[in-house]
Amino acid sequence: MPTRFLIHTTLLIISTAGVYFWLSFPGLSPYTLQLVAILVLLYLGSHWLRTHKPKWFHRSTITLDITILTSMILLLITETGALASPLFFFCYFLLFGVAMLYEIEATLVLTGVFILYFLFLPTTNLGDLAHLSELLALVFITPLAIFTGHQYETSIEEKKARMMLAKHLSNEETDTLIFLSLNLKRTLLSALDSLSLIIPQEKVKSVRTNLQTLYQDLKNLYRSADELQQTIDQESDQRVS
Repeated sequence: MPTRFLIHTTLLIISTAGVYFWLSFPGLSPYTLQLVAILVLLYLGSHWLRTHKPKWFHRSTITLDITILTSMILLLITETGALASPLFFFCYFLLFGVAMLYEIEATLVLTGVFILYFLFLPTTNLGDLAHLSELLALVFITPLAIFTGHQYETSIEEKKARMMLAKHLSNEETDTLIFLSLNLKRTLLSALDSLSLIIPQEKVKSVRTNLQTLYQDLKNLYRSADELQQTIDQESDQRVS
């Protein structure tokens, strides 16, 4: 966990600082749209990798996605007015995304990095109530993003727990079917066959009556085991379909 947190926060800081230094050089400003286009291509490329690579590769592509989106969103917001940009709400969506995919501490770090980024922009005027309210909104939206991320993580854990329980029950179901098929029914058949040979040879009426009762009970038990096996098979087929 500490290693992942360090990687996540480092990439968030680097992507934000990279955008700030890019915009600090006037000679690079004419190429900002080209940079955004490159970031879009990188984002699409990471999605292509996600669909063509094993599942263990997905975590690294998610980290790459967040890093690219951070740079892309900051570039677009800054180029369209910074704190006065109509695209500023993208910062909120990014905070919610980081809260759901990263650690809580990473969300707090991103909020702090965003505030520092906009504070150091030359267009920021803290005397302007609109600029100040946007910065305060980042602070106030962070707890909600963290809460949402926690709820999302809880739902994922509950889903994994349900899947593990279903798998466990499926294994128990398989064991039950094997027991019914290979042991119980076979034993009952053997006992019924033996009784069917013994009962006609028994001379004592009371003993023969008891054996017939036992035979009928075992036969009913065999029928119940067979019905139980069929019921489990039907439920298993319905669950699969």
